[in-house]
Amino acid sequence: MEDIEPESALKAPRAEFGVYLREYRIAAGKRQKELAAMLGWSVSKISMVERGERPADEDFAHAADTALGADGGLLARWRETVEHASHWPVWLAQLAEIEQQADILRTWQPLIVPGLLQTQAYARAIFRGKPAITEEEVEQNVAARMERQHVLHREVGPTLWAILDEGVLTRPTGSEAVMAEQMAQLAALDEHPRINVRVLPRNSWLTTGLQGAFILAGGPGMPDMAYLESITMGQITADSGRVREVRLKYEMLHNEALPRRASLQLIREMAEKWTN
Repeated sequence: MEDIEPESALKAPRAEFGVYLREYRIAAGKRQKELAAMLGWSVSKISMVERGERPADEDFAHAADTALGADGGLLARWRETVEHASHWPVWLAQLAEIEQQADILRTWQPLIVPGLLQTQAYARAIFRGKPAITEEEVEQNVAARMERQHVLHREVGPTLWAILDEGVLTRPTGSEAVMAEQMAQLAALDEHPRINVRVLPRNSWLTTGLQGAFILAGGPGMPDMAYLESITMGQITADSGRVREVRLKYEMLHNEALPRRASLQLIREMAEKWTN
């Protein structure tokens, strides 16, 4: 498979709305079979909508809202997801959807804290670095980033393995208070059962990965994919050769990174340093 073209990309609202549909259905005490009968759809179609593999239009959202007694809540969620996605570039919408579908994410970041682990204040400082950006655009970008993070806190969500260069912990971003809060959050995430953060020490002398950040994603029903970050946009590829190359880079970085406990200790030390 070659790099994914924008025309073939599924819209982010599919995966996001699917999560909401499942939550409302469970809250209403309905099985997929029962909801399918009420809407006149097949069970497989309901399942595909919940997995984000089939789009849901406004008519479907309205009918499901009524059937589940959501009093307009589910329909409002559908409109919110469509509105939010309209502000995202195609590649970011693709990335958000891939994160929704994946059961494991592996990421390397040589410069900043990965987006899925950023605090609001840290993300705001990052976005304010874009030339000519307005405050309204900054807040829209921050909201979109926080929305992406919901995937990690679902009852059933992906496992995230993140490797950060040590320079990420020491590079001033925003303010000392912003850095202290961000380091504290990274340390707190050690308690999350599906998040593992490692630090590549400065004295490793490893040059692998200095070209840029990346994410590897895998899961049932989807090919292994790689997201490659550049200065202005991201590129997503499912080409087996390129994914294999990125996976090898990740393995080299993982082998040189500090163990989990040592990484956590370093992060805690940096949290204390930025606090003082």
